[in-house]
Amino acid sequence: MKILRIVAGAVSTIATVVLVTTGASVIDAPVASAAPGTFLITKAVPTLDDLNAQVVFLIETPASDEAKAANMEGGMKAVVVAKTLYNLALFRPPLGSNDVTGPETQNGNVHTAMLRSKTAGRPDLVARVVWKRIDGVWKLSNSSVCEGVKAVGLAIACDF
Repeated sequence: MKILRIVAGAVSTIATVVLVTTGASVIDAPVASAAPGTFLITKAVPTLDDLNAQVVFLIETPASDEAKAANMEGGMKAVVVAKTLYNLALFRPPLGSNDVTGPETQNGNVHTAMLRSKTAGRPDLVARVVWKRIDGVWKLSNSSVCEGVKAVGLAIACDF
C-alpha cells in the first residue's frame, strides 16, 4: 500500500512538472470529445502543440481504434498503421519520440508542418506532413500516412 502511495505521488508530481514547464493546461488543450480516450482538433487553425499532441495520440497511446480513426483521413482503414507503429514501439518512449515543428503552412482546409520521428539506433525520419480539415476536424492525411508507411518499411497497403 505504501508503494502505491509513493507511485501515485510521483505520477502526480511528474504531471504537475509537465504542466508547469510546458505551459499546458486544460484551457489550451485541443478540444476533445466527451468520451474518454478520444482526441480531436477542432480549432480553425491548429497549433504545433495541437498537431504534436495528435501525433502522440495516434502513435504513442493505446487509444481505441475508433478514437484513432476519428483523427485520420482514412478512418478505420488507416488505423492499422497507427496500431502497428504503437505496437512496434519504435517512435514512443523509451525507444523513440516524435516532434512536430515548423515551418507551417495553411491553405484553407490543408495545413502542413514538419515531423521528426526518432528511434534508438536508426537515423531520424524527417518529413513534411499534411493535415486536412474534414467536417470541422483536423485529420492526418492519407498521403502522409502512406509516406510514413514507406519510410518505416511497413508491409501495409495504402488503400485507404
